[in-house]
Amino acid sequence: EYEPCRRSGAPASAGFRGQVGPMSAIPHAIGTKKRIKAGEVIITGAGAEIGGYNSELERTMIVGEPTEKQKRYFEVMLKAQDVALAAFKPEAKCCDVDKAALKVIQKAGYAGLIRHHTGHGIGLEGHEPPWLDVGDHTVMKLGMVFSCEPGIYEPGFAGFRHSDTVVITENGVERITYYPRDLESLTIRKE
Repeated sequence: EYEPCRRSGAPASAGFRGQVGPMSAIPHAIGTKKRIKAGEVIITGAGAEIGGYNSELERTMIVGEPTEKQKRYFEVMLKAQDVALAAFKPEAKCCDVDKAALKVIQKAGYAGLIRHHTGHGIGLEGHEPPWLDVGDHTVMKLGMVFSCEPGIYEPGFAGFRHSDTVVITENGVERITYYPRDLESLTIRKE
């Protein structure tokens, strides 16, 4: 599990926090002994601590062939993250990145499925200011590091969230967590 690995001083860890099936609709779910079944959504997480600084990488994966509903939610979540990533740049306001991502989710008709802001600062702590939130007017500067993680969560069904660690650059943003983000790559099939 993620926290015990971190506390033991391990520089990197991966896993999930019980975010399987309907529990994936709870952004910070606790672990269960439930077995993962075909058709379920899982949200995996990985992180690394280097020189005292943290990173975050999360992916939504689907076990077996995705349903049309799962595909739709995944596509909207991915588009919201793409729009948010495009909004990162020097002098942009944190609230504007959040508004851009939320607009995608709201336009798709899923406003009621939003459970948290689009992201947060990340560095010495896993979650730290500034926040990618409509109430945070912090202006982004070169070198600032954020987690970008808009999500969609339907209670009793599933949650959909990718999280990437990004750095503000002169040209906008650089994603420093490299792992596929597309549905095909994140669909787990039997060989």
